[in-house]
Amino acid sequence: MPSSFLRKLISRARRRLWSSPISSMPGLLRAEATRDKDIAAEIGDYERAVGFAHSAGSMPLRTLLRIERLLTGTSIVSAETGCGKSTIFLSRIAERHKVFCYDDRGQTNSSVDYFLNCPATRQDRLDLVFGPTQLTLPRYEDHLPYDLVLIDGPHGFPFPDLEYYYFYPHLKTDALLVVDDIHIPTLSRLADFLSEDRMFEKLEFVGSTAIFRRTDAPVFDPLGDGWWLQDFNRRRASFLKDIYLKDGKKRAPISFEGIY
Repeated sequence: MPSSFLRKLISRARRRLWSSPISSMPGLLRAEATRDKDIAAEIGDYERAVGFAHSAGSMPLRTLLRIERLLTGTSIVSAETGCGKSTIFLSRIAERHKVFCYDDRGQTNSSVDYFLNCPATRQDRLDLVFGPTQLTLPRYEDHLPYDLVLIDGPHGFPFPDLEYYYFYPHLKTDALLVVDDIHIPTLSRLADFLSEDRMFEKLEFVGSTAIFRRTDAPVFDPLGDGWWLQDFNRRRASFLKDIYLKDGKKRAPISFEGIY
């Protein structure tokens, strides 16, 4: 059994290897997208020319390739909050890709300029919705049934939850819901909730990215309440109440007030 110190070293090495550019790997070991054999190499070339990240940071290309492998179907419709390398990638594997992001064009290390200036970006497949997602998502009425939604906009509470609220009714069965930056507590809390929700199957935690698949469970009523129907709440409810979920996965409540 490796020591705690050794486990930390191994974990750190894995994270660095995962986030390192694809071009640093030998040719035979380089992954590629199944729907577009050239996109990984083209993004790699672009990264070497202009840099590996922009002002908002950058999702590792390996994570994007893993997401693509987990997608089902052929004619993909996707959406994301935030933008950057993921926008380049999704513009190539999706028929339509909706981007909800802040317009920072012309600023230093602009995330929007990063994908707009990339020759690999299919701008004809993009629907750009500029502005704070706190304002644009509540007003947006042209959603489609999505095969993939990536939540990677503002990370402060309650903004990731707000983005989830406006997207989850539009996810197809078997669609992917991806939550990035789960090392941030507000995002990890959302990922924890989704991990226990009947609408989602937890597929993988890849680095700091959580990937879920939409099940065939009914859509939770977005205009109701129903907190007592959600497994996350039922496992943390008082065991004296009828709603307590007796599935052997009891969780401590946030405030137990001496009843446990």
